[in-house]
Amino acid sequence: MSDNLIQVYTVYIEAPASRVWDAITTSEYTNQWGYGGDTEYDFTPGGDYRNLTTDAMKAMGMGDVAISGTVVSVEVGRRLELTWKPAWHPEAAPTVLTWELTEFDGPLTRVVLTHDLTAHPALADEVAGGGEPNQGGGGWPWTLAGLKTLVETGRPMVGSGS
Repeated sequence: MSDNLIQVYTVYIEAPASRVWDAITTSEYTNQWGYGGDTEYDFTPGGDYRNLTTDAMKAMGMGDVAISGTVVSVEVGRRLELTWKPAWHPEAAPTVLTWELTEFDGPLTRVVLTHDLTAHPALADEVAGGGEPNQGGGGWPWTLAGLKTLVETGRPMVGSGS
């Protein structure tokens, strides 16, 4: 088990923050990066968050929801904090995920993703990645690479998305 229980990832994306925000929060984009799937957000504190499964995930025996959580706080276009609970670890306590976007001239957006895993340390190695992406082992580094590729080129990264 990893000692890295508060994982922080930073990536710079050549795009306005509004486009990056949309890519993180709308199904039009979330199906094309990371492991894919529609997303549902209620952007009020205490509102529900769900990342739905893809057909491929369902074929592997997963239900309709891959990740569930609750919106903790939101500043639309700039910051989103939510709880994060993966369905494939039903025993897992919800962890806390925070997206922070800062736009610079260019336009260029710095994306800082912080995943606080202190509530369920057993997830730390998994979300840190380093495994086979096609088997779910890419973690946040692979996921963020897919986000960057999609936003900058308009096409999904190889192996990314639904």
